[in-house]
Amino acid sequence: MRISTATESIRKTFTTNTTARSRHFSGINSGSARTDNPKWMTSEGNMLQRLVEAEAEELKKQSAAETEEDAPRDRSEAAKVYEMACNGGKNPLSAIRTAPKVPYGYMAKDGVISYNGVEFICDEKTNSICLGDMTDQKQVINIPLSGGGHLKVNRANIGQLSKAIGMFSPEDVNLILRAIHLDAKLQSVQNEVEDLEAGVGEEIASGGEADKTDLN
Repeated sequence: MRISTATESIRKTFTTNTTARSRHFSGINSGSARTDNPKWMTSEGNMLQRLVEAEAEELKKQSAAETEEDAPRDRSEAAKVYEMACNGGKNPLSAIRTAPKVPYGYMAKDGVISYNGVEFICDEKTNSICLGDMTDQKQVINIPLSGGGHLKVNRANIGQLSKAIGMFSPEDVNLILRAIHLDAKLQSVQNEVEDLEAGVGEEIASGGEADKTDLN
């Protein structure tokens, strides 16, 4: 008797739960049916599409405006050259400064470099800048420079060179100072040799005179 009662209670509970679940799924199916309604999809879809198209059109206009504004600044030099060539205009590259043919040639004006009151003459044939008289090459110090070319200085103008030393790069300053120091040593040795030769000549001459006196 107790088993029958318990079984009946379980059956009622199962029936009640089943009915509730059926109602729940019926509600869901009803919502799904509303979602699948073609008219609803059409009206809502058209509205959404119009919004998307309007936004896309606005972005396209902004992009076009920015492109037109930036285009003149973004053109490459090659495009400018091509445009000038097509229009028969002067090639803008012709205005570019040509490479100097002498050291520090970018500072030259009419073939002369003037710095701190000191003037260097540009000699393109020898790729040199010259300070002082170049007529007697024996009096000229020829100094190779780090970037190529030479600095030619007359020994009589070394004092002027010191006033313009600031125009040279640190590397060239070292080369100039070493060249002048070496030249000074060579000149000192050469002077000593010349003095020695002169002394020997005088001794020979005086010895000859003495021999003549003894013979007499």
